[in-house]
Amino acid sequence: MIAAALEELPARQRIVINLRDVLNYDADEVCSILEISAANQRVLLHRARAFVRARLEEYFAAAGAPRGPVDRKVPR
Repeated sequence: MIAAALEELPARQRIVINLRDVLNYDADEVCSILEISAANQRVLLHRARAFVRARLEEYFAAAGAPRGPVDRKVPR
């Protein structure tokens, strides 16, 4: 599911999220590699993460999975 969501991203967002979250490059390295500003890197990463998060939420909602700690039932 994550791989499919990553494939849907615009190229720049996909590259930034892959470098940061998959390959574990730090922000300065990504900025240097892509020759972009720190602000632009943050925006691209935020948009990419938000998109992937939304796709995962849709997937889990369709599967009927609980949405978070509030929805989970605590055994007594």
